[in-house]
Amino acid sequence: MDSHKKPSKVTALVPAWQSAGFIQATLDCLSAQTYAPLEIIISVDKCDDSTYEICAAHAHNDPRFRVIRQQERLGYVGNCNFLLNQANSDYVLFAFHDDILNSAYIEKLVNILDSRPEVVLSYSDVLLTNTDESQEQWIFEEIEGVHDPVQRGFIMMRGDNKWWVPNRGLFRLEPARRIQGLKSHRAGEFSADWPWLFHMSLLGEFARIPETLCYKYYKPDSLSRSWKFSQRQFFEVHAAIMREIWISDLTSEQKLILTGPMARWLLQHKPDLESEGNHKYQR
Repeated sequence: MDSHKKPSKVTALVPAWQSAGFIQATLDCLSAQTYAPLEIIISVDKCDDSTYEICAAHAHNDPRFRVIRQQERLGYVGNCNFLLNQANSDYVLFAFHDDILNSAYIEKLVNILDSRPEVVLSYSDVLLTNTDESQEQWIFEEIEGVHDPVQRGFIMMRGDNKWWVPNRGLFRLEPARRIQGLKSHRAGEFSADWPWLFHMSLLGEFARIPETLCYKYYKPDSLSRSWKFSQRQFFEVHAAIMREIWISDLTSEQKLILTGPMARWLLQHKPDLESEGNHKYQR
């Protein structure tokens, strides 16, 4: 890396809602980041607790923070997209309000993006703590070193791996804007980050740091804990991935290669309204 090059600017985006009981730890870990050219934008979705006041008090003592209070409920997808539109930097990450980041997290991820222009997103392993205090190690290594966008797409749309781990990663803002944000679908916000990450994988390589640098803590009212994980929800999120295939910048031939297996999956898993079974996965 050129020692005279201007350091890359990073923006951490914090979509917050009803998190007064635990968001302070997330704010503290962001203030403790060792990477200097960092700004943090928090969007507090309309809620009835003291999340905004806690964030505003923290921002008063750390000028890198900017806190925005939403007057209308945006929801998870709307809040994330609002934040994406606020960002004006080289690299961006979502710092979720129930995640704790190692102090060197951003610095290590920046080093990868700075040194490897073919990489669009860098991420680390994650340690999950469930509401019952049990723990799980989240590692997503299947996509490492995969240069072909079609093969990356196959890996991301399989669903039998921990595809969601990179959602906490650092990504290049300019190419990511081509995705036009996260999108809800016919099953609402269910796994809305899946089509988003799938499309991201078509734009460039994903690079993993084989270290546990992110710590996620499930709360009883965490968004994904409210989902039914029904056949209908899985069908609709797969259909949303299909749409991302066809609006991507892949060639028509590449799109057809990805479309065939996805179309077969959709035809084989059409929801049975009389018996919609639950197909659960952890995330």
